[in-house]
Amino acid sequence: MKRSMMLLSGMLLSPLALAIQEQTAATAAAAQAEDAKQESIEQVTVVGTQIKGAQINEALAVSVVDAEDIENMGVDSGEELLALIPENGQNFFNEAENISGGVNSARGDIGAFNLRNLGTGNTLVLLNGRRVVNAAAYQTEEVGGSFVPVVTANSNVLPTAGLQRVEVLRDGASAIYGADAVAGVVNNVLKDDFDGFSVSVKHTEYDNFERDTQKLAIEWGETFNEGRTNVSAFFSHYQRDRVSASEDPRWANSDLRDLISEDSPWYDDTAFRNDSANSLYPQLDMVSGSIDGITDSRGELETYPVGDERCEYEINEFVCGAVDGQGTERYNLNEFRDVSSELERSNLFVFVNHELANGMESFSEIGLYSSSTNMRRHPTASFSTSELIFSADNPYNPYGVDFTLDNYRFAELPRIVENDGDNFRLLQGLRGTYGDWDWETALLWNKDEKSDVTRNRVSNTLMQEALNDTSLDAYNPLSAGNDSNIERALISVRRDSESELKSFDVKFSNNALFDLPAGSVAALAGFEYREESFVDDRDDRLDGTIQFIDAEGDTYPFVSDVVNSSPTPDNSGERSVASLFGEVQVPVFDNFDLQLALRHEDFSDFGDATVGKVAFGYRPVEQLLLRGSWSEAFRAPNLVTINEEIIARNSSTTDWACVYAAENGGDPDQDVLDCTYSIQRIAEGSDELEAEQSTNTSLGFAFTPLDSLTVTVDYWTIEKEDTIGLFGEENHTLLDLYYRLQNGTGNCDTVGNSAVNRGEIDPDEAGFYEAAGICAAGTVDSVNDRYANLDTRTLAGYDVGIYYDLYTDIGEFGLKYNGSFTTEFEQDAGGDAAVLVQAQQNGDIPANFPVAGFADLIGKDGNQEERHSLQLTWRYDQFGASLSGFQVGEFYQDSLTLEDGTRYIIPSMTTYDATVDYRFDYAGASNRVRFGVKNLTDERAPLADRYFGYFSDAHNDYGRYYYLSLKSSF
Repeated sequence: MKRSMMLLSGMLLSPLALAIQEQTAATAAAAQAEDAKQESIEQVTVVGTQIKGAQINEALAVSVVDAEDIENMGVDSGEELLALIPENGQNFFNEAENISGGVNSARGDIGAFNLRNLGTGNTLVLLNGRRVVNAAAYQTEEVGGSFVPVVTANSNVLPTAGLQRVEVLRDGASAIYGADAVAGVVNNVLKDDFDGFSVSVKHTEYDNFERDTQKLAIEWGETFNEGRTNVSAFFSHYQRDRVSASEDPRWANSDLRDLISEDSPWYDDTAFRNDSANSLYPQLDMVSGSIDGITDSRGELETYPVGDERCEYEINEFVCGAVDGQGTERYNLNEFRDVSSELERSNLFVFVNHELANGMESFSEIGLYSSSTNMRRHPTASFSTSELIFSADNPYNPYGVDFTLDNYRFAELPRIVENDGDNFRLLQGLRGTYGDWDWETALLWNKDEKSDVTRNRVSNTLMQEALNDTSLDAYNPLSAGNDSNIERALISVRRDSESELKSFDVKFSNNALFDLPAGSVAALAGFEYREESFVDDRDDRLDGTIQFIDAEGDTYPFVSDVVNSSPTPDNSGERSVASLFGEVQVPVFDNFDLQLALRHEDFSDFGDATVGKVAFGYRPVEQLLLRGSWSEAFRAPNLVTINEEIIARNSSTTDWACVYAAENGGDPDQDVLDCTYSIQRIAEGSDELEAEQSTNTSLGFAFTPLDSLTVTVDYWTIEKEDTIGLFGEENHTLLDLYYRLQNGTGNCDTVGNSAVNRGEIDPDEAGFYEAAGICAAGTVDSVNDRYANLDTRTLAGYDVGIYYDLYTDIGEFGLKYNGSFTTEFEQDAGGDAAVLVQAQQNGDIPANFPVAGFADLIGKDGNQEERHSLQLTWRYDQFGASLSGFQVGEFYQDSLTLEDGTRYIIPSMTTYDATVDYRFDYAGASNRVRFGVKNLTDERAPLADRYFGYFSDAHNDYGRYYYLSLKSSF
């Protein structure tokens, strides 16, 4: 183990060695009493019903992760915790995957909620039973054939150190908590009535690279004023080093082909060649004319490092040249990239509970969160749709003619992303009784802020000025990055965002409204009013305040002044929602309880909806509980989707007509044709969208053959109509190919998809199309798409839980197993999507040309069919240990599907964690020292065609790491 770990181990274990002989039976008794107290607390589950003490609670499909479970997991953030909950799906807001979105990604310290893999934004997140504000930063997620804006609460705002438990309600709860709780509810319960003082420190180090992390957590609480007042405070601070791709050979090279085994059908497949054709050695394309011996007939030449075998002539001491056609000098994109940022995070929660003289109780929450991250990304390169001109008058231009600067990357410096986040939460509530009714009311204000700054970006305007400069201060693109004068065009790009939630609620409940033969009917009625708003303030060079006009005359809103960033207008929106809700719990028989709930919500910007829920619990024998539910949900379009102005997004997109021409017209390796390139998608928000409406059902049982053994199985389905998404730019190019295949080579002037806007046909490329039997096509400039209500999305599956406690002479053993299985995940295809799906089934378009985002989605791109977690614990007197396992099932990466339909399977990944701990009294404190190993077998993530060679939405690739912690309670 590393030296610093050894030093810390000695520091922590020294008092342990001194104290071992001082232990008494009182220590064990105190620990057992504390465990019993904790166990009794953990039985109180509030999610799923708002009626206190409701009997229906045990009949609801709820997973509970308690404080001890969380400590055994060894996690330091909500993001890590959610990754270990089987019912939660992929985290599309993770750092290793937000490269493609750049400034449009939600960057920094943020994690998303995604129950059932239904999609970000379908999970309602609560803190102590009330809503959490959405994160200020939002990004896009693939729904249908392309990417639509999605929002989420930030899982990292919630401190793992202060959590008493996390409750996951696995069936819909829209009628209980809000019409948008489509996939379920995650309720985070903090310790809000704490007595005592404890402090814990934790140090973590990694096997596979130089990183260490530190965490400090402090809990304090005191009851005073003759027991009528309690003040509790929880503070934690976490810091970690960055992890650079260059630190691990699996990540260091973005060309992943060396990692593929020779017997694989994908061996040497260019799909895994993720380095870039854009480098410090540009392709120069003459604006007009050609130069014999220097360029080809089209006026194009390539440049290379001096000494490269492709060199045909020398340009200067750094760069040589050759007639176009020798291939470009490729760039390793992972040279500067970080896999994980440098981070500091602080959380503070304060609770004040006070019993008033009139019998009412006041409860207050104050929550503060702050984070700061620093991350390095690859240098920037121009979009092919907005190229710069290397002026004839530039003193570093050796030929005295204007060139378009193609396949060039400003690779002198990496981009530096600095992201600061803040979250503020204030809640003031009152509760009491009025006659036979309990009542509760609260005011809530919750605000989230993000400031994102990217340094070492390049201004199109400043760079074009530098390329036009006639002095030696001009930018020199033929310097291979040596004294190029890049600094004159460097800028910093900002994105400042905020999201705000204000709410007021009041509810009245009665556990004995009236009596039936089987017992008392309980009821609740309430009202909630909330206001939601967001502001997304983009940099002046992105929002059109400072505009760039490219060589073809394109400008905002289709071109921005930031190299490699799409133009994005400022955006903002707000809405208010008024809700009336009610809940009734009826003991129909002694062994049959029924829950009925109804909620009506009125949206200021959208309309209104009424949703209901029915749930039951039936116990035919004492050991067996049958349970089930049916509920509705109504999810209005999020504020971004409604309010977004016209958005032009450039992304690397496959032109399927081009691919067909290459594969069937004589250019299978695309030596001439380039079929995956930057294409602009144009979309905008719409207030004509309809709400998504869904129905959730669940049916299951809880079987307790022994007092210490419980087995649960629950089957569930979610059917969501009018899912908001996009047809998608690649689907549009596939539809364009379909029309061309149906047309043949006649009437070429009118063939194609009208949503696909193409440039002029290149005569040198037309022959490949004609040889393939379709009309020639120019390069796609843009695709017009629009947010739309797609057809029905259906998910189904089942959950299994096994919970067992065993008490023996050698200690107390515990087992907890949770498995989540998805048996159906489909997005029905309608309209043009249905045309493509049918065409593929008929063999009219190749099987390996994917219809993105439609038909069967199970197992596709991280939609695993199964996820498992298992935890074994042991405790004997002062000693304890745990062994945990977590498995993510296999799935396939759709983009790697071969022409014969063979899929690239990413195998399942299983990791094991272990802890050992010892509790002792020393220096007036009860102490616990724990040593933990995460990923005991040093399992690495399976290979995938992604930025760092693994599917980071679903997997972690950090390998084995160790931590040592000491907790002292006074």
